[in-house]
This record gives sequence, C-alpha cells and structure tokens, in this order.
Amino acid sequence: MSRTGRIVVCGVGLKGAILFEGILNKGIPIGQIVTYRQPDDRSGSFERIREVAARHSIDVLETRNPVAQPDDLTFLVGWQYLLSNVTPSTIVFHDSLLPRYRGFAPTVTALIKGDREIGVTALAPTQRVDAGPIVAQRSLTISYPIKIQNALEQQAALMIDMAVEIIEQWRLGKLSFTPQLEDGATFSIWRDDADYEIDWSKSAHTIERFVNAVDHPYAGASTSVGKDRIRVFDVTVLPDMRFEIRDVGKIWNLENGRPTVICGDGMLKINSCRHEDGSEFLFHHLRLRLGPC
Repeated sequence: MSRTGRIVVCGVGLKGAILFEGILNKGIPIGQIVTYRQPDDRSGSFERIREVAARHSIDVLETRNPVAQPDDLTFLVGWQYLLSNVTPSTIVFHDSLLPRYRGFAPTVTALIKGDREIGVTALAPTQRVDAGPIVAQRSLTISYPIKIQNALEQQAALMIDMAVEIIEQWRLGKLSFTPQLEDGATFSIWRDDADYEIDWSKSAHTIERFVNAVDHPYAGASTSVGKDRIRVFDVTVLPDMRFEIRDVGKIWNLENGRPTVICGDGMLKINSCRHEDGSEFLFHHLRLRLGPC
C-alpha cells in the first residue's frame, strides 16, 4: 500500500543541515523541519537550516521533543534526545556501521582509532541505544590524514542517497528491516572537555589522528603552555629523532612561532593553534613543555 504522508526531517548539526539540503536538491518535497540550537555547534547549522527552510517556505518547528505522526516518514539525524513516541516509519541515521560503535560520536572514535572504513546506518529507534533493526547501510573507505568535517560531509552524502531510497520504499509501502547481529556490537562513550586533551606520550601519528578527529565543528584538541590553555587545530608528522632521554611534550625546534614537539614516538609540528577565546597563539620560547591542562 502506497504512502501519502509528509516527509519530516528532525536534524541538527552539520549532518542535519546537509541531509536537509540534499533531499531538497533531489527534488523531494519536505513537509516540516524540526531542529534546535546546540550550544556547542560551531558549524552554524541551526542558522543554515532555518535560512534554507525559509527560502523553500518549509515549516520549522524548534523543539527537542518532536511528536512523530503515523502517516509521516520521519528522519532523525544528529538528534541527541529521546523521542516520546515513534512510528513504524521513524528512521534514525547513525554515523557508524552498526552494530559497531553504538552510542556517542562514533565517527570521532573511528578516526582516533584509525579505521580505514567508516559509514552510515539507517535504523528503527528502540529503547536500547542504536540497537534497532536496520533498513539501510552504506560504507566508504578513507585514508589518513583526514579532518572530521571531511569525514562527516562524506557520510552525509551517503545519508542523502540512503534517504532517497528509503523515501521510495516508504511511498511504495515496502520498508523492510533486518535485525542487528548482537555478537558484533561495540560502543562509543560520550565525550566531554577532558577528552580533548592531547597525550604527548602517544605516537605522532596517533596524536595527528586525534587532532584531526576533534577539529571543527568540534572544540579542537587542547594542551597547556605554562598557565595558558590552547587549542591545536593543525599538525604535521615529522621524521623521528633519537633522543637519549625522550622527554615527551618538550619543544625541540621553533620556526616562525610554530614548534616541533617530541612525542612518545615521532615528532609533531604544530601549524595552527589558538587561545580559548579564538585568537591566534604563537610560541616565542623554545624551552617549554606542553602538558596536561
């Protein structure tokens, strides 16, 4: 039996904005957009969503607790709150290849770990976190170094293709779901500001992945320089040097205000870093040790 309800997109953050625009660009009408302002979102997605919705005369509802209607196809992407009700046509987009990385910030976790394959899963919401049956899944291969925004944008493109297929299946009344394999389930825990701190005892390549994984639209990796706390946004791995005593976090070289730092294995040049207020930070002294905040 074919469906004639509305398509509703509940979206926040960069992925929410890209999915919303992507569906519209495919010529598919959207009946309503539901969103809310995230205090930690640095991508400007809330304003971007509202602007696009106004341009297309689409109703915008600002709430953290939308009510899914049984006749509608409701997409959720980037959503951080539980729904008070769901319907058989409520679909959640999760940026991992479920059942791996159920939970929070899965792409950040995948990039920190150095996964070569990431992806997106569309599933039905259940009481258990990201454990519902799957309606669609797509993967992509990545290479390093890669910034988190690049990875999120590639995943959002997969979401758009999946959304188009799901809409067609829904219109034909042919949505089908496949249970997840519980034996393969792993989990990704939420992150707070303490999780942005650089551990200089790790390898230069590991730190490089970490810095890129928490870059914009996240807050950025952090470290301390004396009494100052700075955010590190861009680094380059350099060839290692053989130190008789390896004091990690110490600056070895300073060039135009950009330091080369000793890591647990390898060397790392900091190309871009800022004060907490967003102003540029330049190093002026060689004899400094970077460390815990």
